[in-house]
Amino acid sequence: MAWNTQLFLLLNGPAAPGPTILFAMRMLAGSPVVIAPALLVWLWVRRPDDRRAGLLAVALAALAGQAVNLGLGALWFEPRPFMAGIGHTLLAHAADNGFPSDHSTLMFALGSGLVLTGAARTAGAAICLLGLGVAWARVYLGVHFPIDVLTGIPVGVAAGWLARLIQPLLGRHALPPAERVYGCILATLRLPATMFPRGKR
Repeated sequence: MAWNTQLFLLLNGPAAPGPTILFAMRMLAGSPVVIAPALLVWLWVRRPDDRRAGLLAVALAALAGQAVNLGLGALWFEPRPFMAGIGHTLLAHAADNGFPSDHSTLMFALGSGLVLTGAARTAGAAICLLGLGVAWARVYLGVHFPIDVLTGIPVGVAAGWLARLIQPLLGRHALPPAERVYGCILATLRLPATMFPRGKR
């Protein structure tokens, strides 16, 4: 796909970018691994009880999005740019299938899920915007072609819709056990629930 290669060469960083931009891009490219679990835990602690079913649904849907990526990757192999000797590689990465981008999928599953379930719409919109930056950073650093990150976006949004669909079911059946586990964790750590004031409904 000529457009894929041409767009990659347009977005890929130079051979020797400045240390500040290189550091920022590397942090941005790896941020989903830290942001996703940290944000979900923070929102679980801070949000009202009636939002927790949505948070649980988003977490499960994000995992489903990663499973879809595994299936798509089994059907289509897209070498990473450095495997094809194209562009500049500015981040060390395993020479494996780059299609679709798991990082892109995760960010848009998290962001769209938070918006669609109503669990945290403002945070969800911010995560989607950040997801665009993550997608750009992965291409800039030379570890993904544009088609990898672009495919991850609709997969992530589909996962967000899945979260919306399963939210009522989880609220009835899965949320009570999850709440009990959370209570047990607080008890084990000897932390009173009053230490974590909830946000407004």
